[in-house]
Amino acid sequence: MNCRNCGAPMVLVRERDYYQCEYCGSTYFPNISTEGIRLLGENPDGIRCPLCGILLNLATFDDVHQGYLCSRCRSLLFTRTDFRRLIETRRARATTPPEMPVRYAPEELQRQIRCPVCARTMETYPYMGPGNIVIDTCQTCDLIWLDHRELERVVNAPGRDRGVPQSLEEVAEQGQSHTEKRRGKFEGSLLDLLAHLLD
Repeated sequence: MNCRNCGAPMVLVRERDYYQCEYCGSTYFPNISTEGIRLLGENPDGIRCPLCGILLNLATFDDVHQGYLCSRCRSLLFTRTDFRRLIETRRARATTPPEMPVRYAPEELQRQIRCPVCARTMETYPYMGPGNIVIDTCQTCDLIWLDHRELERVVNAPGRDRGVPQSLEEVAEQGQSHTEKRRGKFEGSLLDLLAHLLD
């Protein structure tokens, strides 16, 4: 990517999700898509899409979680930890009604793709979480590959964890109000019992 100000090459500041011109110091912040994805450009590690063969784009999801996106087939690559955290966060923040998952085609289990990092054949199996999808993982590199819209299917699938607060403050508040309700019922029952006994 070249600087829009002076035309010199820009360098990705990976930990800050922006580009900076080495010559004039200008910065460029890529836009966030409607899916909460901020594309940071082609990855400097040379990781290619195992389906399309093109360089994957480095991306951040919700400005927190890092991964890679293929600009052609829209598939995603994550570390398994980033995938888990992204799913937990997005499901907890979900405000739309859940969507019933569709069945995956059995032939999806027969697909064999190579890990974009180590080139070993990835393991293909049904994802055991919500969404009814088939995922590809590399145990060696600790990576997970998702086809287009599979992330969305996992996030939008029904489940008790959708729309549930995740911050410690929210969990503490939720637990405190639950305790107060139980205490209120218990104290009310004792008062009713005493009133009944004294009558």
